[in-house]
Amino acid sequence: MVEETVALKSNQQIGTNIWLMEFRSTLLASHAKPGQFLMVHLGERTKDPLLRRPFSIHGIQDGDKVMILYNVVGAGTSLLSALKEHDIISVIGPLGNGFTLPRPSEKAILVGGGTGLAPLFFLAQVLQKDQRNTVTLFLGFPTSQEVVRIQQLKDLGVNLSLTTEDGSLGIKGVVTDLLDQRLSNKGTTKPVIYACGPPPMLKTVAQKATTLSLRSYVSLEGYMACGLGICLGCAVKAAHGETKPYYYVCQDGPVFPSGMIDWEVL
Repeated sequence: MVEETVALKSNQQIGTNIWLMEFRSTLLASHAKPGQFLMVHLGERTKDPLLRRPFSIHGIQDGDKVMILYNVVGAGTSLLSALKEHDIISVIGPLGNGFTLPRPSEKAILVGGGTGLAPLFFLAQVLQKDQRNTVTLFLGFPTSQEVVRIQQLKDLGVNLSLTTEDGSLGIKGVVTDLLDQRLSNKGTTKPVIYACGPPPMLKTVAQKATTLSLRSYVSLEGYMACGLGICLGCAVKAAHGETKPYYYVCQDGPVFPSGMIDWEVL
């Protein structure tokens, strides 16, 4: 874990309320793993918001360029979206654990809902570098206005399928419909599922994985003030039989085997 002050290379809106931020950091880029996150502050220019905000590492480009994909949902992200090239931010990371990668013989299925794409793009980058893995990515968005990063995903060479709830792009429906169809085609090798998105979507994925005895990993979001397990603001209820009653997204996650979480409480 390192703390750095970095200058932005770009910060652009790429969809409805969706922004892509980029900055260069050889140190962060060299240590980052898919699924980990950063704690970001606007720096000395403002004390509002006072606390840092957590963001998944979206990907690494050119060896040292770190990408963050984020949704503008409140005061903090609104201020973040106003930053321009060369503006300064303070970053701590990489934090948390990452995705457990599939074995060379296993096929990976990535399931993303909306900006749940954020950590999955980085995972797809890493998996596609290893030609032994076959990567399928299912993405779901409310409408075509929220669909982002499709060409970049195609450039990675993943097997990509897309849904929108209103049918304005791709297949009409929700992303778990695609997962249903894929899992109904039984193959000789069980896939490993990686998911990030709204809790109801993750609950559905977890239930399907349990029913079919599949390994699955979910990336959770949490209300974090520190990102280090001190504030205890990102607690999630552990499933019955786990070693402790609660897990903390920042310290124990953000990636969890889906069977570790009590989805009824979440």
